[in-house]
Parts: sequence; structure tokens; C-alpha cells
Amino acid sequence: MRRIARHRLQQFRRGVTATGACLAAASGLPAMAADTTSDAANQDSTAPVVVTARRPGIDALSEKIQNTAQSINVLPQELLQQQAVSNLQDALKNIPGVTLNSGEGGAHGDTINLRGFPASDDFFLDGLRDTGFYTRDSFDLDSLEVYKGPASTLFGRGSTGGVVNQVSKTPTLQAIDAGVLTLGTNNEIRGTVDIDQPLGDDAALRLDAMGQRAGVTDRDFVQNRRWGVAPSLALGIGGPTTLTVNYLHQEQDDIPDYGIPFVGDRPAPVPRNLYYGLADDDRFQTRVDIGTVKLTHAFTSDISISETARIGNYWFNSRITAPHYDPSGLVPPPTDSTPLDQIMIYRDRPSVMGTVATLMSDTELNVHFDTGPLHHTLIAGLDLDRESASLVRFTNQISSGLTVLPGQIAPTPLLDPDPFEAFPGTQTTVRQRPDTVTDTVAGFLVDSIDIGSQWNLVGAIRLDRFHAHYVQPLGTPSAFDHTDVIPSPRAALVYKPTENQSYYFSYGTSFDPSAENLSLSATNANLGPEKDETFEAGGKIVVLAGKLSLTGAIFDTEMTNARVADPDNATLQTLAGNLRVRGLELGVQGHLTDQWEVTAGYTFLDGRTVKSTAAANVGKPLQNTAPNQANIWTVYEFTEQLKVGTGINYLDERYADMAGLAHIPAYVTWDAMVSYDFSRHFRVQLNGTNLTDAYYYANSYYTSPIENHVVPGPGRTVTLTLAYQY
Repeated sequence: MRRIARHRLQQFRRGVTATGACLAAASGLPAMAADTTSDAANQDSTAPVVVTARRPGIDALSEKIQNTAQSINVLPQELLQQQAVSNLQDALKNIPGVTLNSGEGGAHGDTINLRGFPASDDFFLDGLRDTGFYTRDSFDLDSLEVYKGPASTLFGRGSTGGVVNQVSKTPTLQAIDAGVLTLGTNNEIRGTVDIDQPLGDDAALRLDAMGQRAGVTDRDFVQNRRWGVAPSLALGIGGPTTLTVNYLHQEQDDIPDYGIPFVGDRPAPVPRNLYYGLADDDRFQTRVDIGTVKLTHAFTSDISISETARIGNYWFNSRITAPHYDPSGLVPPPTDSTPLDQIMIYRDRPSVMGTVATLMSDTELNVHFDTGPLHHTLIAGLDLDRESASLVRFTNQISSGLTVLPGQIAPTPLLDPDPFEAFPGTQTTVRQRPDTVTDTVAGFLVDSIDIGSQWNLVGAIRLDRFHAHYVQPLGTPSAFDHTDVIPSPRAALVYKPTENQSYYFSYGTSFDPSAENLSLSATNANLGPEKDETFEAGGKIVVLAGKLSLTGAIFDTEMTNARVADPDNATLQTLAGNLRVRGLELGVQGHLTDQWEVTAGYTFLDGRTVKSTAAANVGKPLQNTAPNQANIWTVYEFTEQLKVGTGINYLDERYADMAGLAHIPAYVTWDAMVSYDFSRHFRVQLNGTNLTDAYYYANSYYTSPIENHVVPGPGRTVTLTLAYQY
């Protein structure tokens, strides 16, 4: 363990030295880029344009991505189409530094780690928080943005490792009439529609819709079923006053996958198709409704204001059976030496249903002015946010010890689980009805100062008042109330020696209140927020006549007061932990030639527990954090009709838990694509994922040797896409 740690620290130091030398030599290697916008419109329209030319989708960032002092990865819609991506988690495999978690209890849908820290509450939709438990589909996405590092100045609570911002499709003045049908060897059938209709010279209406039913290769009982519709209306396009109205409705009804258990320190060595759930009754159902209105008005070329308001409702019903070991401990969890045919799997069923409701407002004033030789872009904002979670938790039907009581589910053999085992029916006994309401009032100022043509200084401050009220009336009633008032500063310096180069140093902070995930308990109700800070240095350079973006950054993120168990009272937590991640990121995105396109990235993360009340955790790597992660996706256009693409994803071995008791093996997967345009309007595309049929593990969950599971990735899958656009 110590030899591995020393080796990885040496890798990090060598990486830092190499990156610094590259940046100093003006061959700069920064973060990743995104697709083209109007900022690049004046360039040669026949030449590929790298995505750093666009501006971030977050209004509080006034510079182009090229000149923004932060690692920003952007995946354009074109890349998602090339890979036949249908959901956010599949898209994020293109972002090094992201690992996938698996849920438990009420934590379902998209759950990830970003730069070593949990980011399940750090999803945004068009700049506003997208709170809710659901699988985010890509049918209405124009692009996907990942902002790395703490940034509570921009986003409020959370964002220790960064945030994921989904950029929706919006109406344009160019008519679109498109449809896509996808068929797969995983029994997939998926259809999408995208229609954009201009309404005169400055207005348009757009409608996106999706329906999907798909299995998962070699996970025989898993089903992903969802449909959605997203109408939007834009008025005043291109004028001083614009109004955009968006609505998203999505429903899913899945047979979920909670994978296989660990045996000893690694995933159980069983065939990939074994299923430990109850296929006839397990369900994960959601119904999402999100309505957004954005109004912008430019008083002059130097003064503008915008107001974005949203109402959201996220209903879910989670009835899931997950593998578990005897919760009583009478039957100890297996070790590496336990014969596999003697292991019994208990069936954990922490069923829960409920609704998360949100009401948000973001008002921003943007002013440009000069003070002597300095040019300022000042953004002042006011955020108002109310979120509530009303849940119903049912009695768990897991059995205990050697006796199965009425209403409990019997254990099943590890090597021969029965997905159709008779069971006592869906649990209806309610054990808890927790209700949490949070209110946020926040004001912020961001001043971006141009000092001549080569230097830019950014200073920002935000003040949040975050109040949470929790009540649970059943059994032993409980009620908690907590308020945090937290300032979040941010500072950055950018040096731009030429138009195609920028180098930066930034400092950012974030905070994580106890009720960040819309819940409080006696263990944490009296605790202040966890606080984080990051120092980051990096560079971004565009080469090959503006076709290719190279990015690179080194960073140090530290959570100085992480919540850990109180050594003097096992029922409480205390802010006595220290978690730290030092890392290196490299990225390449754009075109090597007019015909050859590439997206690639590499991340090294040295994340570990520096301080904890649990001595066994000190010095150990952070949970589900891969030290090395790399990806490449490249497409070559042989003719105007024929494109061929291929890509590799690598994820290093990672620890499943904070104490280093279990690990998840490293893996490499290989994907490929062939696309042929029969005409201007018809395209056929063949995609293959995991072509080597690697047996790997994508999502993990581990709290103890008794409670854990890991979800295998799909086996070899081939999909055929037929696309029409007029």
C-alpha cells in the first residue's frame, strides 16, 4: 500500500513538473473545450472551429472558455450523436475525473464523484440547480458542460469537485425537422424527434420528444424505459429584449440494477448475468416536470439585465432489491477464503417514494464600464431558492439471522440467485415520513477587470443564507432547524500573451451544509457547513490554425472540516476530518486536419484522507476515486458521406471504501462507429460499445463488508441508428 502511494505521488510530481514546463514553453496544455457559437461566426465557415471559442453557459462567467480561469469540459451535441449517447452518465465517460456511484435508499438516478468528491447534488440545467432523483436523458441537450473545482461563488452550496451543467436546445430562426430511430442488440428501440419552427423574423417554437425501451447486455432482467417531451418558445431573438420559455417532462419506469456484492476485498467472481433483485416487482419510477422562463433586456450595449425563474416537481418511487449480507452479523460476511457455494445473499429492500419540489429565481445585472485604463465587466446577482423533499420510507423487508419472519424476503444463494423467488409482496408499512424544506437567499458580485490587452483579473464574492427545516412525525418524532450564513470568495488572474493562448491561476471556495441533500438528522443538525478550497494553475492554447485546443491544469483541493464520526458520541458527527485531492488534467479537442477530429483527456488524482477520527482511514485513498483515468474518441471523414470513429476509455483500480478494505479492478473498454450519409437528409450509423466484451464494473456502493454492491457494465452491444433531417 505504501509503495503504491509513494509511486503515485512520484507520478503526480513528475506530471506537475512536465505540465509547468509545457506551459512555460507556450505549448500550453489546459482543460477541454466545447462546440462553436456565434463568437466564432466571423471565422471561415468551411474550417473546423474548436469549442473554446464559445462562451460558458453560465451567465456569471463573462469571458470565453478560452480565457476563463477554470477547467471546463464541454461535450457538444455532435459528439453525443457520434457515440449514440442517450443519457448523462454515458456522456460523462468522456470526462476524466468522473466516476459513477450506485444508489441506496432514496439516492437513485444520476450519482457521481467529480475530482474525488460526491457530486450527486451538483447537477444544473441551464444554470439553475436540477435537484431530483432521475436518469437524465440527452434528447433535449445541446451540450454538456462540466465546471471543475469548488465554485460556490457561481453555484451556491456544493460543487466541491465541480458541477455538471446541462445546456438545453432552444428555438432558433433556422427550421429543423429531424427524427432518429435506434435499434440495438440489447433489445433497444429508441426514437427522438426535433422540430424547430420559426414564427416570423424574431420568434421560434421548438419541440423535442423521446421514447425508449432498452435492456442491458448480459444483465438479463434490467430494463430502462422512459419517455419525454420538451417544448420551448423564444420571442425577440436577436433583439434587445428576449423571452425564452422551456418545459421538460420526462417519465421513467425501470427494472433497476443493483449489481453484485463484494466477496472479501473484491467483487464476487460470478457470471455477469446473475441478478439478485426480484424482477417481477422491482421498480424505479420517476415523473419530472420542469418549467423555466428567462427574460433578458439590454438597456444599452453596456448595461443589461436578466431574470431566470423555474418551478420543478420531481416525483419518484423506488422499490429496489439489493444484495446484502446478514444485517444481524450472526452470519458473518464472507472473506476471500469462504467457499462461494456456501455464501447466502440477503435481500435488502429500503423502499421509498416521494416528491422533491423546487422554486428558483436568478436575477443578474451586467454592466461594462472603465476606471482609467481598466475595463470592468461587473455582474451583480440575487439568487432565491426554495427546495422541499417530502418522502415516505417503508419498513425494510430484509431478513436477519437464520430465521425468515412473515413479511421478510428469504436469502438466495450467491451462485444461483432466483429472480422469481416467491416473496411476501410489496411492503406497505410506513416507518418514516420525513419532510425537509430549505430556503436560500444569496447575493453575489463578480468583477472581471481587463488590464490592457493581455491581463485579466477576476474577483468575486457571494453571501448565502441557507436555512433548513426538517420534521419526521412517525415513531419517535423529530424536528430540526438550522441556518448557515456563509461567504464564498473567488479570485483569478489570466495572462493572454496572444489571442490563442491563455494561462491562469485561480483560487475558489465552496461549502456543503448538513442539509445539502435535503435531509437533516440528529447526527448533523447542529453542525456548520463543510468548507473547501482549491488552488489551480493551467493554460489553454489553440493550435493548427485555430482547429485544435490543448488544455492542462494542476490543482489542489482540500476539505478542511469534513464530517466524520464523533469519537466521544457514536450518535453524532463532528467537523474533524480533512480530505485532500491533488491532481493533473490534460485535454485535447478539435481537428488535427479538416477531416480528422479528436477528443481526448487524462486525469491524475492523488486523493486521500489526511485527518479523521477513524484512524484506519488516515492516509487511505478517497472512496471510488481512480488515480488515473483516460479517454480518447476520434472520427475520420473519409468522404463527405463516410465517417469512421473509434475510442478507448481507461479507468484505474479504485478503492470501494474509505478504509481501503475493498477495491474495484481497473478496466479498458473499446467503442467504434461507422456513419454513412445516403443523402443530405438521410443518415445510417452503426455503433459498437465494449467491443472486446470486457467484464468491468461501472457503478459502486460500499458502506461496510455487510452492505455493498457493484454494478457490472454492459457486455458487447451494437446499435443501428437511422436519422432523418430536413
